[in-house]
Amino acid sequence: MINHKQGFTLIELTIAISVSVLLLLVVTATYLVGQKTYNQTDSRAEIIQNGRVIIDRLSREIRQTSDIITELPPNNNAPEILPDGLTFQDGHETNQTKYIRYYLEDHAIKRQEIIYYFPDVPDTYVYWHETNQEGNPPIMKITDDRIIGEYIDDIEFWGDKLININLYLSKNEETQIINTAIYGRNL
Repeated sequence: MINHKQGFTLIELTIAISVSVLLLLVVTATYLVGQKTYNQTDSRAEIIQNGRVIIDRLSREIRQTSDIITELPPNNNAPEILPDGLTFQDGHETNQTKYIRYYLEDHAIKRQEIIYYFPDVPDTYVYWHETNQEGNPPIMKITDDRIIGEYIDDIEFWGDKLININLYLSKNEETQIINTAIYGRNL
């Protein structure tokens, strides 16, 4: 009687384990590449959406303003003098003089609503550059301060009647720059 035991040889077992590990590595690598691509696309979409919302809102309000308070340089050749905020008169509010300020703080664009008034007539809003009979400037009061968009690294404003804006956004190592130029109809 011959006893034949059936099983795998050491070489067959080594080849089977190697092929299984290789397949596992290929599947894992494919999954990781897919996950990285998804995260990049998701980050890009989110920062582009944030930028679009900011630019749309800024554009709508700048088009209606009749006075920009912030002194803007004519071009962006000297980035160190570009303002990181923009203050202008609210062109939508016609019965009271209000101002809007957009500024960068903690990687977010914030929007403030500002009024100016004299203490003796607190319910009447005045222009920011007015003075009372004694030559005193008006009191500034912030009536609203909220975040408009996030993931902002920098914002630049320049121009005269054509206001140029560069918006620098980033999230998860994904960076986007959005540029626009807005013509103020009432400037």
